[in-house]
Amino acid sequence: MTLCVDPDWLPYEKINESGQHVGLVAEYMMILQDRLNVSFNILKTKTWEETQKAYKNGSCDIVSALNKTPEREEFLAFTEPYIKSPAVLAINANNKSDKKLADLNGKILGMVKGYVYDSKLRKQYPDINIKYFMNMEDAILSVSNGKIDATLGPLFLLFALTQEMNLNNVKIMGDSEFQDELRIGIKKEDAVLASIFAKAVAGFSSKDNAEIRKAWAKKRALP
Repeated sequence: MTLCVDPDWLPYEKINESGQHVGLVAEYMMILQDRLNVSFNILKTKTWEETQKAYKNGSCDIVSALNKTPEREEFLAFTEPYIKSPAVLAINANNKSDKKLADLNGKILGMVKGYVYDSKLRKQYPDINIKYFMNMEDAILSVSNGKIDATLGPLFLLFALTQEMNLNNVKIMGDSEFQDELRIGIKKEDAVLASIFAKAVAGFSSKDNAEIRKAWAKKRALP
């Protein structure tokens, strides 16, 4: 079956230079292939925006990891979340005034186009100026360089990026009112497939989660 992914969202997932699906989400997908005795063919896209177009036009049997929204429910059925992370702000260490989203009115917040926070921010914080980036690495680097005031993303993701990119002048602020709850999305008209994946995701144990995270951490540490 055809699997659609975010091609540039490490440490969650990425399509690497060899065309392989890697990252924490990829570890979960490998477990599901074994348990369900299925094989995934990765639909290779260049951006998350391309992936969104693919699942909307029916090119994806499943989408590996995304938040559930009313708009996305028009195209996909969803499992329960299998990865959760609070959304937090990343700001420059020299920034002493911005501690929460309301402080960013009239300022620039970096965002990857199509991420779930986009529509929520526009409704709840219309005075924040949103600048779009191709990926979170570019957004957080712009925070470090002082080109934008902040970016918003999952705690797990932003913490990993600041460590891997050695950005000592970027600090992570407290939780926003948003949270990532990553689920598998299944082509809406395939009720049988949706039921199968719902049961498979519900079967993940705390031990599974710990072992999967350990497996990915070990791979990340390799040269």
